Amino acid sequence: MTRKIRAFSSLQLSEGNDELILDEDESHHLGKVLRVKVGSVVEVLDGMGTFADAEIAQLDRRATQVKILGRKSLPAPNPFFRIALAMTKANRWEEMIRPLTEMGVGRITPILTERSEAKISSEKEVNKLAKWRKLAIEACKQSGNPWLPVIDHPIGFRELLQEKESDRFMASLRAQSVKPLVENDRKAERVLLIIGPEGGWTVAEEDFALEHGVTLFSLGPNVLRTETASLCALAVARVGFLD
Repeated sequence: MTRKIRAFSSLQLSEGNDELILDEDESHHLGKVLRVKVGSVVEVLDGMGTFADAEIAQLDRRATQVKILGRKSLPAPNPFFRIALAMTKANRWEEMIRPLTEMGVGRITPILTERSEAKISSEKEVNKLAKWRKLAIEACKQSGNPWLPVIDHPIGFRELLQEKESDRFMASLRAQSVKPLVENDRKAERVLLIIGPEGGWTVAEEDFALEHGVTLFSLGPNVLRTETASLCALAVARVGFLD
């Protein structure tokens, strides 16, 4: 099976725009890494639900020009999944962006909890956000996911719960007191999954969540790493809420 070559457009692939200039990163990757030729056909994603077959019209390491051959748009995912993750050490947190994007998460929010392992200085935040977005773009191209997730600035756990979200579910280790995720109401249009640090939530944090209408759920009796818990929760939610 021939591998499909994909590129990302930072501009929306709107109707009527039959030619497109790809940015420097995409142009370099196509020409120098993938070694496409003039006349090659690639699939271009815009991260907003539209993808297009496009022919390489002009190769340039800074600005490659493509000609749109055809487009297809997909409806927004329903339900929309947002996942809020406790910050872990930098490399481990960043490793979660790719698989979550491949699985179709719509929004990723890093949160700071009482037991969070890492924090990001304000001076480094802009660069970190740019890096995280790039990782998500690469995952969209690899998987063919036409929807690029929004990646938020890190916020506090309590600040997160002040926001209005239709249905909110938080993974908990409270023994015998919470149900598996699939046993909860599955009619939501927007779902927020909240995953805590490996040290677990404090009693105060769990009580605060319950006071704000959050439903606790279980991923089983074992203590999971944050990245394992996040992928398990999204996988279970996708099956349960899309059923």
